[in-house]
Amino acid sequence: MATNKIVRIDWDDRMVTRAQNKAKKLGKIKNSILRGGGNAAGYLGEEAVASYIGANITSCDKGSDKYDYDIVARDGRRIEIKTKRRTVSCIDGDGNDRGNYEVSVAKTSVHQRPDLYIFVNIHFELIEYNFVNGRKVKQYKKIKNIEILGQMEPEDYFSEAWLVQKGDHDPSNDFTAHADMYNLYIKDLEPLDDSLLPQEQ
Repeated sequence: MATNKIVRIDWDDRMVTRAQNKAKKLGKIKNSILRGGGNAAGYLGEEAVASYIGANITSCDKGSDKYDYDIVARDGRRIEIKTKRRTVSCIDGDGNDRGNYEVSVAKTSVHQRPDLYIFVNIHFELIEYNFVNGRKVKQYKKIKNIEILGQMEPEDYFSEAWLVQKGDHDPSNDFTAHADMYNLYIKDLEPLDDSLLPQEQ
């Protein structure tokens, strides 16, 4: 029997276009693990989650608060969206969550003051490598799914997460950390709070 905490959510080309335009206009996301390399994906994560739960996007608003959270839920909770790009879904072929996959919060984000983290996976079909200004750049292509992996309040997250240091290599997925970050298994996240979802009238 499938065990599901992860939720696949709708997205459309308009969200992608808005995210790409925002990435071009605003540059790198402050406190990004990839220092801006995944900024369009991060903005797309915000767009998709905000649409799903009926929240307002605040990441482009003026003032210092825009760096502390991305969206505001209908009940006023300030939410920071943490998005990873993968070429695999976090739901396996049998419909079960891949609970041993990890989510991350950059060490430079510890100062942020959201009420809640929501973690997102954007599942791409493939990766292409191109040279930009003489540098080899990884580019994710063709979105297949967007998935909400779970949520956690910051205090709980940092009490359970472990520190991964820049340069640490994980042989299980051949990933080398680009920056210091705090990681946690998906299975240890809380499922998305039903109270965040729009209620039927």
